[in-house]
Amino acid sequence: MDRSGKLKSIDTARVIGLIFRGGFGEAMATTITDFASAVTTLGQHLQLRRQALGLSQQALAAGICAQSLVDRIEQGQDVPNAVLLAQLCERLNLPLVCALKENYPIRRLPTFSRRVHHLYNRQRFADLVAYMDNPERLRVLKTDEDLKTYYYYYGCATYQATHDAVAALRSVHTALTMMMPQRPLRYRTLEVLLIAMENDIGVALTPRANFAGFERAVRIIREDRLVDVSENLCVIFYQYARACLHLGYPERALPILLEGIDWAVAHQSHYLLADDYYLLAQIYAGLQQPTVSPAARQTAVALAETFKQVVYQGE
Repeated sequence: MDRSGKLKSIDTARVIGLIFRGGFGEAMATTITDFASAVTTLGQHLQLRRQALGLSQQALAAGICAQSLVDRIEQGQDVPNAVLLAQLCERLNLPLVCALKENYPIRRLPTFSRRVHHLYNRQRFADLVAYMDNPERLRVLKTDEDLKTYYYYYGCATYQATHDAVAALRSVHTALTMMMPQRPLRYRTLEVLLIAMENDIGVALTPRANFAGFERAVRIIREDRLVDVSENLCVIFYQYARACLHLGYPERALPILLEGIDWAVAHQSHYLLADDYYLLAQIYAGLQQPTVSPAARQTAVALAETFKQVVYQGE
């Protein structure tokens, strides 16, 4: 950091260079976003939310942390750890693990569809499974689009309510069989979400790193092979980065998350930015663990040099 308090771009470039030389064989996709600008963007998002609620920095910080720390976070000069960020998001009414930004209709049953969306948005997943678990309703659905939508919500609710990955994957696989052709030139957003969801749930079943579904989904987004573009696509980058972190690859998680933030900003979306910020703090903590690779440790050191004690450690 220079005397003016601004982040050194040369340090950030070195950080990103270390990340993208990180030992995964193939070159990973790069974006114009670096870690520093991602932190700044997310800090600004928290600031806008605070101002929209009419809260001062002091009111937001009360009982949580120092007001000066809130100011540094909003200016992109500091990154809160996961616990602090969760507390700030709770006070700002920014729910973590958000529902979809835009729901998908089950057109044959509009009343049923609205109820599904209502329960899903309120994260009442057990109630949603019970409501959807009705063979009579399912028999009414005739189009592939309605059936894909039905099984997407049913699979998601099943996993969230029971954490039964096998049962949830049955629904996802059923939905994917209705994607015709199986490898189209262009995809609907819901289909790409299903591809990513299959990989996301599959992570719970095996400790082996398998990111094929995520890579396919992200490649479709990068190549702009979409019939419809939706803010819901932000969740794919988030899920991919979270899975990388869960399986012990924080150095792989970071550029994926940064790419997702870059995509969101390019599409003027604030959807999931609170979740992205939360995950960013966890990734940074993961990069500092003694069990990660030497390359990842070097990345963590470079990040620390760039941000000067960037992660809040508490009193």
